[in-house]
Amino acid sequence: MSLSRRVGVRTPHFPEPSDLTGEEVDTSASDTKIRKSLPDPAKAAARIMLARAIAACGALSGVIVVEPWDAAWSETVADAWAALVSGKADLDADLLPPSSDLSLTVIWHVVVREATDRRRGDRDAEEAAEALWKGHNVCAVSSSPDRHLPRALVRAADRHVALGPLLPDGLCEAAEAVTGGKPSLTLSTAACAAVTPGTLRLARRADQSADDYLRRVAALTETRDVTADVPVATLDDLHGMGEAVVWGRDLAADLAAYRAGHLPWSAVDRGCVLVGAPGTGKTTFAQALARTCDVPLVAASYARWQARRDGHLGDVLRAMAETFDEARRAAPCLLFIDELDSFQLRTGETRHRDWWTSVVNALLEHLDGVEKREGVVVVGATNHLSMVDPAIIRSGRLDRTLGIPMPDQAALAGMLRVHLGRDLEHADLMPVALHAAGATGADCERWVRGARRRARHAGRTMAVDDLLAEVGGGGTRRSPDHLGIVAVHEAGHALVLALEQPGALRHASIARRSDSEGQVAALLAEAPIDEGALNAILQRLLAGRAAEHVVIGRVTAGSGGHEGSDLAQATRIALAAETALGFSDQPLLWRGLWDGHAIGPVLLGNPHLAERVNTRLEAAWDRVCALLRAHRDTLDEITGHLLARGALGGAEIDGLVTSHGSER
Repeated sequence: MSLSRRVGVRTPHFPEPSDLTGEEVDTSASDTKIRKSLPDPAKAAARIMLARAIAACGALSGVIVVEPWDAAWSETVADAWAALVSGKADLDADLLPPSSDLSLTVIWHVVVREATDRRRGDRDAEEAAEALWKGHNVCAVSSSPDRHLPRALVRAADRHVALGPLLPDGLCEAAEAVTGGKPSLTLSTAACAAVTPGTLRLARRADQSADDYLRRVAALTETRDVTADVPVATLDDLHGMGEAVVWGRDLAADLAAYRAGHLPWSAVDRGCVLVGAPGTGKTTFAQALARTCDVPLVAASYARWQARRDGHLGDVLRAMAETFDEARRAAPCLLFIDELDSFQLRTGETRHRDWWTSVVNALLEHLDGVEKREGVVVVGATNHLSMVDPAIIRSGRLDRTLGIPMPDQAALAGMLRVHLGRDLEHADLMPVALHAAGATGADCERWVRGARRRARHAGRTMAVDDLLAEVGGGGTRRSPDHLGIVAVHEAGHALVLALEQPGALRHASIARRSDSEGQVAALLAEAPIDEGALNAILQRLLAGRAAEHVVIGRVTAGSGGHEGSDLAQATRIALAAETALGFSDQPLLWRGLWDGHAIGPVLLGNPHLAERVNTRLEAAWDRVCALLRAHRDTLDEITGHLLARGALGGAEIDGLVTSHGSER
């Protein structure tokens, strides 16, 4: 968009509809009728923001560049400026102190620019130059002056006035100005940052209370934090995220001290990388962190930047720059970059290497380049840290890595409680959480939604059985023989873990998940890896298949298949023992670590190496089969409990091992 206009008290003008609170002219009848119109809430909010910024600046004259934090506000802010300097805003006198002289005795020339048009820019610059030599003042409004305003005009600026997002008290004041009532509710700082002029106008109704107006604004911005009786997702609502939550609370305290002027920006953490499996809540954590810190959240990703316009390299880099500009204008704020592993290694030998070099270099420049990002905390998220270009996570950039683990039983119960709200308010969710073992926060949300749907379609309130049915697979059933094999398999894994490391087992479950028929989870103590420890790992991986062999007399394909399967992991570890870990017949010769894609070609191309790997696996197989035969009674009892209950806690399995007199 582009418009230029002159306003000033010495410029004569004919009666018009008021920009803020005036009257609307209806000429549909022969006689002119005048009826009262509703005040424009967007212009009222912009006037309040401008008045406060001007009051902080003092006297303004010459060339003023006003920078709204979002392009959507540019034209509305320009209208509010025009109203201020022309005297048409009748509520502004109380807001502007005498020191904030806007030189109302001269004409102001107002320019709004949000589109890249060189010819229009040249005309704007010429008009501004003419206004200046005639003794007028010039106000240029743009959210990105360096990109959208004539370069000469920006260089000639006497003052830059940065307009940050609406603050809660400013929005309350705007609500009072347009409704005539004083609100009792407030929106958070983060919620206010999502407000646009269109939002404020769509929320307006005739004969509306201030509180109703704010509720409508909150609904339009998809926020849930307008009132105290609506749940707010903060760090206190998150479960099972340990170190990430601790870091987040420390950051919230530091940002509060920074805003109060008690802490320099150099003392505040500049960002982090969240690492975890899909569905573990990395995005949820970023949203909760922003609300806990009470700062705006600016969300971005390579996919969003690449989708801008035609997706050419210039478009991607421009979109990235605009996101960082938006974050700087909203500072202090949180900039969340999802799918950080999209920024591929620049060292890869591909035909797109030049593209990725340019993209990653641009990101590095924004993270710590010449144009600093004071007040902007950058949080990245990835499922695969090894795929992120290492320069992004080096010291001084996103140098803190926070793991988001798979939730344990207590964390799952807490997640279910958050998503349930007041449903099943007095139910004990720990048994449900045990059946949910191996799930993520995203699974919990899906199950609660499904349980509500079940109850709704049945015409009754939700019951725990609705939730259990969803956790168990939403009605999908497996045959008794199938379940029996799964139970034997998981019991084998669980028993070997309990025998080797008592107290480490967290749970065993035969609940079906998207990528598995059952799960066993343990929290294993870190220890140096010698050949004995490596062989123990192989035994644990082969224990499920060995249990099938010992109990059923045959094995299934459940241990093989994809790269994360038991056999794939065991083969990868055995291969590493022979080529990279120093446990081969040539222990000092390092021949490389291999990922899942390369293991097959490596073994097929080297029969001698394949034979040594298989010998190591067969030795582990023989040992674990002997171990399971020695503890067959315990294995059968664990299997029976899994079939009867679907899941067992680690402490229960340890108790069964102890009760049978099993020894490590």
